[in-house]
Amino acid sequence: MTTTGVACGSCGTEVSATAKFCSECGAPITLPHRTAEYKQVTVLFADVVHSMDIAAAVGAERLREIMAEVLDRSAAVVKRYDGTLDKFTGDGIMAVFGAPVALEDHALRRARRRWRSKPRPPGSLPR
Repeated sequence: MTTTGVACGSCGTEVSATAKFCSECGAPITLPHRTAEYKQVTVLFADVVHSMDIAAAVGAERLREIMAEVLDRSAAVVKRYDGTLDKFTGDGIMAVFGAPVALEDHALRRARRRWRSKPRPPGSLPR
């Protein structure tokens, strides 16, 4: 017999997970309510501007190579700042900072990630 972790509140008898009443004493079974956890998070959406124009200029195969490199670099920066990569959206990403692990400085981490991924002219600050 396997354990379900559900017990009758009146007599303590273990009952099935789907039971509505205790099989020993007949008392109604009430399952404990789970409480929600609320967190402040920062969500980052980033995509490549004019990706269709780029596709027209370089072709589908080259665009795939470019996008793979952009997404790999973006994912690496998100991970560097303890973000969670949620989605790849074709020519962009969605990342979350502060979930599933709470981070006190999630907004700062998101800003740093944005700063690190922004294209800069030659000779500007190092990445």
